[in-house]
Amino acid sequence: MVDVSILRLRDCLLNTVRQIFRKNGFMEVETPVLVPYENPDDNVDNVESYFREFSGKKYQFFLHTSPEFFMKRLIWHGADRIFQICKVFRDGEIGFLHNVEFTMVEWYRKGGSYYDGMRETEEIVRKAYENAKEIGFKPDFSPVFEKITVEEAFREFAGIDVFDENEVIAKTKFDNYEDAFFYLLVDKVEKGLLKIDSPVFLYDYPEKFSAMAKIENGKAERFELYIGGVEIANGYSELTDYESYIKKFLKKGGRAVDKGFLKLLKEKPLPKCEGVALGFDRLLMKVAGKESIRQVIPFTVEELVREVSFGKAD
Repeated sequence: MVDVSILRLRDCLLNTVRQIFRKNGFMEVETPVLVPYENPDDNVDNVESYFREFSGKKYQFFLHTSPEFFMKRLIWHGADRIFQICKVFRDGEIGFLHNVEFTMVEWYRKGGSYYDGMRETEEIVRKAYENAKEIGFKPDFSPVFEKITVEEAFREFAGIDVFDENEVIAKTKFDNYEDAFFYLLVDKVEKGLLKIDSPVFLYDYPEKFSAMAKIENGKAERFELYIGGVEIANGYSELTDYESYIKKFLKKGGRAVDKGFLKLLKEKPLPKCEGVALGFDRLLMKVAGKESIRQVIPFTVEELVREVSFGKAD
């Protein structure tokens, strides 16, 4: 059953996002959904897609997991402030907080840092809650946004120094830092954040978990926003140089190596910029007071799988 009130709220929040970006001088852009490159993150899997030319020649491409690298190409070409609202796809992600197909809000601003990204994210979230009230929703929302470093969070909720790799490993059953970190992040830190009534920015990650973020004094200029223990957004002061990106791409190798983007970076670096990705469906879920994105996405992948798996639709 589709809840029409949720459709109205979705429409309201989409308009809210666009109004904020236009007020702040951002240009809405579109980039390819069907791309020749995989996501370079080992923890993110693309959905494969195939197409043919008239000649019959067949190609394997991928549905994008994020518009990140094509939006960065636009920044490289001279765009100043850009945003995009689009569908993205991640294979294997089905659950109460995941759908293979979901809506992403992503933006980049030349000259900005992750502190600017936090400020912009807060403005969007705050306005989303305010505007929801105008159409009859009564979201539970704290006006105060807290900021906690990853170091502070691990010390408070896990009782360890997150920058001491041996201490992190010893706290778990894992024998490597990366797996131990993510286990404690989910089992201790995110559960701890769940108890905080306010939205929380978790920032300054260990270098090994920098993703595409700039490193300063051994820490990644990266943040994630949590509301009620659920990750809503993440952002960086972006890497800008060819050497850093090719190292990231080659770690996964193969089709994860974005040749077009690297070709541009060989000519000149990416301008200093910040970038943020926000999970729109999760924000909608929180504003609506729901417990699962299944309750705010009409026609989830799970529903469609059941539709074709258990007989014909009426």
